Amino acid sequence: MVKLLKLTISKVDAPVFDGDVVSVTVPGTEGEMTILADHTALISVLKPGVITVVKDGGSKESFDTLGGTLEISNNHATVLI
Repeated sequence: MVKLLKLTISKVDAPVFDGDVVSVTVPGTEGEMTILADHTALISVLKPGVITVVKDGGSKESFDTLGGTLEISNNHATVLI
């Protein structure tokens, strides 16, 4: 069974994505990062690019970002764009 990560992607004025995912790949300032379930706690600044979400079953969804922040804690990743 695949372990899942809770992911929330939000803009200041509206939610963009909220659900369980296999992974999320974000454009970090030092390079692309792929986050999986049970990742250690982390806060990072994001640069402009594409956020790619892989859902259970393998389907993918992408979101453009002009930058933002990523916070990971207790198997929950929050991306503010």
